Amino acid sequence: MLRLDWNLVLEIINMIVLYLLMKKFLIGPVTAIMEKRQETIEQQLSNAEDANKQALDLKEQYEIKLEKADETSKEIVNKGKQEAKKLEEQMLEDAKKQAERIIKEAEETVALERKKAVRDMESEIAGLAMAAAAKILGENGKESDNRDFYEQFLAKAGESNDTNSN
Repeated sequence: MLRLDWNLVLEIINMIVLYLLMKKFLIGPVTAIMEKRQETIEQQLSNAEDANKQALDLKEQYEIKLEKADETSKEIVNKGKQEAKKLEEQMLEDAKKQAERIIKEAEETVALERKKAVRDMESEIAGLAMAAAAKILGENGKESDNRDFYEQFLAKAGESNDTNSN
């Protein structure tokens, strides 16, 4: 049978006391440390999740801002192209007007030079005609006859000039 002796009882009491002492001084503090560590880990995980959510929110905001910036840059480029096209058209129009003005001035200058040349030639021809008429008639002719002869010559020269220019 089972015999109980005092050694066994003392060993059981020692074991119980050892268990209680270990529970109070070893297991209790270790458990408290483990619980604190668990809370710290849970807090860090929670903080990491919050930081991740904030990072995702910031990423979305940056993507939206980037899209807006892209749209704005496209608008600016389009405006620049339109302004450049308007400027090009304006410059072409100004150049065309200036060219027309230069051509018109040149035509006017040519017309004036032509009239001047015609007057100069008429004067020279009249002088030559007077000289020829004076030789033919001699120095004795009347002044009124010379004048009539000059007028006839100019009329005929003008008619031949008009037919040649047409």
